[in-house]
This record gives sequence, structure tokens and C-alpha cells, in this order.
Amino acid sequence: MKAGIIGYGLAGRYFHGPTLLSAGFHVTAICARSLEKKAAAQQDFPGAVIVNSIDELVAEDLDLIVVASPNEFHSNHALAAIEAGINTVVDKPMGRDYYETLGLYEAAEQSGALLTVFFNRLWDSDSLTIKKIIKQGDIGNIFRLESRFERFRPELNPSAWRESTSQEAGGGLLLDLQSHLVSTALDWFGPAELAFSSVRSVRGASDDDVLLVLKHENGVDSYLSASAVSGEPGPKIRLNGDKASLVITELDKQEEILRKGFRATAGQWMDNDEITSNAKIHKGSESFSYRGEPGFYPAFYNEVRVAIEFGGELPVSRELSLNVARIIDQARQISIR
Repeated sequence: MKAGIIGYGLAGRYFHGPTLLSAGFHVTAICARSLEKKAAAQQDFPGAVIVNSIDELVAEDLDLIVVASPNEFHSNHALAAIEAGINTVVDKPMGRDYYETLGLYEAAEQSGALLTVFFNRLWDSDSLTIKKIIKQGDIGNIFRLESRFERFRPELNPSAWRESTSQEAGGGLLLDLQSHLVSTALDWFGPAELAFSSVRSVRGASDDDVLLVLKHENGVDSYLSASAVSGEPGPKIRLNGDKASLVITELDKQEEILRKGFRATAGQWMDNDEITSNAKIHKGSESFSYRGEPGFYPAFYNEVRVAIEFGGELPVSRELSLNVARIIDQARQISIR
């Protein structure tokens, strides 16, 4: 099955390329802007056609196009692929707001192309471990989630477009990391309403410190923190139940290994021990290790491939994608800042 990628920066090169390969796709065309990225694409995929525009990309014989360009171009690039009748995956966020996201789904429905969004954090070790905890009831009735992407980067990085681009153009942590936090919380605990939002810029550029509180219909409260200016980041996950708490301090190493240039082959991925987060269950003064589930990003594209070939369900539903976009929009509107 033949795939094309538009955008060959961090997302396209280090996340989508290797994950597509592991899931059995052949990357046969890549659209990149700069000479440096064109060279990288040719190096990674010597047999791929390197093109200059989305129009050239959709003219190729492709079963799937992956949109991994900067956020402000997601809608235009995805729409071009959809209108050409090509199945499309868009790196998160799909659109910059709810209506841009909805417009893409409506276009896909009209064209008959499949469309989904790459919420890869649903296949992090911590995410899969929480699903196991929920299924087995290992900490009792869950009532509170704390989920974080917190870092300490007090100085702006002039080469990082997400840090300097306005929210209207798709920059900031609300669209970036909060998309992951909201999508995983909704996936674990179901529908929710936004109860609190603080979206602010501490460093003077795009939003870099965002706290959201969701109240799920099942009674769980989710406290979601994304910050670039946290001098002492909290644990990635703290999940409270009435019998115990689950604590996962850090992400698994899938992203770290991918950023180092990991290349997969069909049906292969990383060593499970490398991509399983360390988890602990705490009961007051007592604690013990809990065997987590290994992360597995290729599951996303495995499900995409099955959906294309046999009509199965896509890995991220339209409902989940639109609910994330709705909450992100509301977070801007009700923010106390």
C-alpha cells in the first residue's frame, strides 16, 4: 500500500515515516519545501519521488496521504488530498478550530475518502497501561486523573514555529500538547465538559502554560497541564482510585528513540523493555511496581491499513476528533487569562 507524506520536519520524518514502514506501508512520494528536507527525504526513502507541492503529491498514485506540514496548512493540504479522493491522515491538530475540523470531515464524507487524525499518544505506554488499569479495576473506582506535559524551557526557541506562531496560525501549547492530553482523557473516561481553563503566555509569545479541567459524565475529573515553564515538572500521570493511586513519572521512550533516527521494517518495532513506562501503585506509605503495557505507535497505521483494505474502523473516530476540537475552542473562550 502506497503512502505519500507532505511536510518532512519533526512529525513527517521522525514519527510518520518510521511508523508507516512498521505498519507495512511503502512511502513512495514526499513533498518537502527546503533543500535540506528534500535531501533528508531522499536519504531516508531513496525510491520515493520528491515533489514540490501538494498538487504534485495528489497527482501520484497513492492509497494514503499523511499531512505533516505546519498547523496553519493542515486544512488546505488535507482538503486537496480529500478532494482528489485519497485517504488522508492529518497530524494533530487536524484543524485550528472546531469548524475547520468539521469542514474536513464533511469534505471527506462527500468525496468518499477516509479521514482521521494522528493522536499517537493513545498508543503511549502510559495510555495503554491506564486502559489495563481501568479494565482490571486494580485501583478501585477512579475519580481523578492528573495528566501532564510539563517542561522547563524558559527561553524561547526562535527556530520552533509552535512557540512563536499565533494561535490563529496554529501555534501554542493549547493546540499542540493539550490536543494530546484532551484526546487521551476522553478516550479513557468518555464524554466530558470543560469546567475550567487557564491559557496564558508566560514568555511573551504563543501560549505556553495551559491548565484545563474536564468533568466526565462518568464522574471522573481530569486535570490537564501543559507547560513549557515548569521548573519542576510533575509526574506524567497520577490516577486516583478509591483503593490506590497509579503514578507514571515519565513517557516511554518511543519518541526519544524515533528522534535518534530509528528506522523500522514491516512488522517490527522497538524492544518492549525500552518502550514500557515505569509505573507504581501507591497505597499510602506502601508502594509497588506495576507492569505497564509497552507503547506501540504502529497500531495506528495498522488500523488505517485495515480500514482502507477491508472497511474496518479508523483508529481515531470523527466523534473523538471533533470533541477534542470543541473543548480546545471552549478553552480559548472561557480562559480566566
